[in-house]
Amino acid sequence: MSEEKRRLTLHILSDSVGETADTVAHIIAIQFPQFHWDYVSTTMIDSVELLREAVYPHRGSPDYVFVYTFTSPVLREEMINLCHPEAEGGPAYSIDVLGGGLDLISDHTGEPPTGMVGMLHRVDGRYFNRIAAMEFAVSHDDGQLPEGLADADIVLIGVSRTSKTPLSMYLAHRGLKTANIPITLETEPPKQLFEVESSKIFGLMTGMETLTKVRQERMADIGTYVPSYADPNYVQKEFDYARKLMRQLGALIINTENRAIESVAQEILVHLKPTMRNPLNR
Repeated sequence: MSEEKRRLTLHILSDSVGETADTVAHIIAIQFPQFHWDYVSTTMIDSVELLREAVYPHRGSPDYVFVYTFTSPVLREEMINLCHPEAEGGPAYSIDVLGGGLDLISDHTGEPPTGMVGMLHRVDGRYFNRIAAMEFAVSHDDGQLPEGLADADIVLIGVSRTSKTPLSMYLAHRGLKTANIPITLETEPPKQLFEVESSKIFGLMTGMETLTKVRQERMADIGTYVPSYADPNYVQKEFDYARKLMRQLGALIINTENRAIESVAQEILVHLKPTMRNPLNR
């Protein structure tokens, strides 16, 4: 029996939506796969009292780390106090995502930061492009609305449980209109797929043993049994059919086995046309 992984917690704190801290937290966790990571978020913190309420219960715990982005000088100062080695109740262990950069620029220029919250998410053209891409990804998830494939920046295809949906949402957050189409032995792919420019189509594949295990775990999670879904012979037939279809479409085949979504997305971005790599600048 394998040894159980040590559990660590990353708690995101922010006086805004916490997106930056959340991204950093996940990047950190990816670098340490030997641990089991739990995530907690407390965002839109607008007072010292709310900050203390989030931090106090976890002071002195080496398995509990805060990842924070505070533009408010008051909240940053309070967090620094809470992390002091001699803080009452024990120090809070933390990572200050913005602090070093703010201090460096301020010291170098002699100008203080504005302390304004949420400036990255101001309502402008970039914001609306991102929202449009995310709405597109949701409405074109899992083969929905195939008549809209012509408007997609990226079309992901693959058999079930190859990370099509989470990858679609990640790319959409980058401003790319992403659709995904499941490949099954029982259903013909939509005719519109064959009209999409091949440079926009990416085929997702993983290891057969990994996929079989993931499907078994999925059935256990939802408490049901689907005949053949995790049967190795059936999975192999699906793989063979998927590869044939991907080659027919001229899709770039990408292996997603044991890879983070960010890594797979980066590979896709590298192969996109240069004009498509920065959609938020359109």
